[in-house]
Amino acid sequence: MDKNDNVVLFPLNRIQNKDNTGQTDPKEHAKLVEQQTKEFVEGNVDDIAYTLLDKFVAMGIRTDKLTFTADLALAIDAIRGLVYRDFSKTHPAQQLADKMVSITQKGKQKIARLNYNEVLGVNHKPHRPLSRDIEDEVRDLSDMADIQFTPDFEPDNDK
Repeated sequence: MDKNDNVVLFPLNRIQNKDNTGQTDPKEHAKLVEQQTKEFVEGNVDDIAYTLLDKFVAMGIRTDKLTFTADLALAIDAIRGLVYRDFSKTHPAQQLADKMVSITQKGKQKIARLNYNEVLGVNHKPHRPLSRDIEDEVRDLSDMADIQFTPDFEPDNDK
């Protein structure tokens, strides 16, 4: 167990009498903040992964397939990149998102377009990926969240 496992950093802007606080090593402080950030992100992403896995099991998705594990690993690592970006920390999944996702804005609505061609080097024709009922539901949810995702291809549903 590390000696700093039980250290909670006090907000520096709330210190009333700075003369009584002693000296802080900036390198040690930065290291501690980095460690705590990593633990926070990794723990919460793990929680998200467990919740998502439970949802897939409840849906009857075959979680024992190797392809499921690969797809889930990619999705969870993308989430990890998203959370690390919020903390201004780099993660390789962010480079993937930056390369293949373009964002446009129409008024207040943000539209994210996924372009797999940027990464895969093969052409996928854009298709309407969802049924009209699902599109309506996604549009309603997007109106609430101010974001819309538009994949650039339709997955094979014949397999």
